[in-house]
Amino acid sequence: MSKIKIVVFNVGAGQSILIYPNDQTDHACLIDCGGEDGGFSPVEFLVSKNLLPRDGNGKPKLGNLTITNYDHDHFSWLPDLRKKTEIWTSRLPKNISSAELKSHKDEVTYALEHICYMKDTYTGTAEDFKPVYTMNTYHLEQSDLDGDLNTNHLSQMVFIEFGSSKICVAGDLEKPAWEKILKKPEVRDHLNKVNVLIAPHHGRENGYHEAIFQYCSPEVIVISDKDIVHDTQNGMAQLYSSHVRGGGINFNGSWRKVLTTRSDGHILIEFEPNGARSYSPLRT
Repeated sequence: MSKIKIVVFNVGAGQSILIYPNDQTDHACLIDCGGEDGGFSPVEFLVSKNLLPRDGNGKPKLGNLTITNYDHDHFSWLPDLRKKTEIWTSRLPKNISSAELKSHKDEVTYALEHICYMKDTYTGTAEDFKPVYTMNTYHLEQSDLDGDLNTNHLSQMVFIEFGSSKICVAGDLEKPAWEKILKKPEVRDHLNKVNVLIAPHHGRENGYHEAIFQYCSPEVIVISDKDIVHDTQNGMAQLYSSHVRGGGINFNGSWRKVLTTRSDGHILIEFEPNGARSYSPLRT
C-alpha cells in the first residue's frame, strides 16, 4: 500500500483540497471546489496534469466530490468540474434541501444550479467506492439549530484517515455550531486523533472556538484564505499556533505550526502507510 497525497490548493478566498491515493487514482477525492473567480482552477490542474483515470468514453473520472459548505467559495468551480470530468460519487450535506438553499441565497447562480442538481440526483448508495483511506462526515440538523438556515452552521465536517494519520476539514463551522457539534462523542473521538486541522471558516475569527482544542492537539493547522483584508483575519495564525502540540512540522526547511495558502501557496501533505507525514510546497 502506497502513500496518499493531500493538496490544499491556493484558491484565494475559498477552499479546495485534493485527496490523492498514489496506487488508487480512481478513488481520488476533491473536498470542495471553490475559489475566487478567475483565480487558480483546481479543475484545470487535475485535467491538465492528467491525474485522473479515464472512463469508458475517455473522460477523466473523479472518484468523489465532497462539499463541506453551501457557499460559493466552496463550489464555484463545480460547473467546470462537471463539464470536464465524470464525478463518480459525492458526499453533500443533507441538512438542507435544494429548494431551501435556493430560497436562502440572494441569487440562484449557475454554480448553485449545479450543486442543487447533484443534491437531487446523486442520491444512491455507492457500494463499490472503497478507497484505501477512510472518510467520516458529520453535520448538524436544522432541528439542532432551531431551524437556522445559516449555511456556515450547517457545514459538514470531514475526517480523512490513512494508517495512523488523520486530517480534519472543518468547513465553515462557527462558534454556535461548534458548541453543539462538540456534544457528539464520535466527533470528539475523531478530533482527539487529528494530526492536521484545516482551520474552520478559513481561519477567521468567527470560526474559532477554544473548546475545539480540549479534544484536538494537531501537529499543524492549515488556513486556506486570501490575503488579509478583514479584521477577522488579523492575528488568527498566531492564535491557532498556540494550540499546536510540540514544535510543529518541518516545512520547506523551517519549523512551522501554522501554514497558510496566502503565504505558502499550494501545500502538499503526504501520509505514509507507516504513519510518517511530510509537508512541502507544491510546484505547479
